[in-house]
Amino acid sequence: MMAEGHHVKKGMRHASMVGFIIAMMLVLCIPGNGFCGSSGDPEEKALLEAARNFLDAEVRRDYPAIYACFASSSPYVRSHSYEQYLADVQALPHRLVGYRIVSVNYMQDNEERIKFPAIEKIAQVEVELKFLQEDTQDLSEINIGFVFFKERGKWYKS
Repeated sequence: MMAEGHHVKKGMRHASMVGFIIAMMLVLCIPGNGFCGSSGDPEEKALLEAARNFLDAEVRRDYPAIYACFASSSPYVRSHSYEQYLADVQALPHRLVGYRIVSVNYMQDNEERIKFPAIEKIAQVEVELKFLQEDTQDLSEINIGFVFFKERGKWYKS
């Protein structure tokens, strides 16, 4: 009889644990909290697509595609031609080999339209990046918040 009571208690603990896990999953999966993906917002989806296009081009080392991801109002684009960009990027001792988008940290209207008239919105996408050091073949991981600008209805890397 004692063994039967032990099995019942063990079964109840298991059921309680399963219930707790399900409850936590429901709490963490509230849309828009960053744990379970996009909230379904079309603006956020477009932003994340732009971020993936940029990062995928970086991983492929597709330099024309990377440069095309930059906003026309980007300070980098304003100060560097494609040829200068190409020389800069080819001189780097490391390259991006993988990434994971963590979250959209913020997305807001441009509150300085007079100073930056081409920029409609500004957003930051947090990404974990994996780099390969070319000479040593060492891998390193860092977390970066990339800023994106929305211009003419489309998202670009700043």
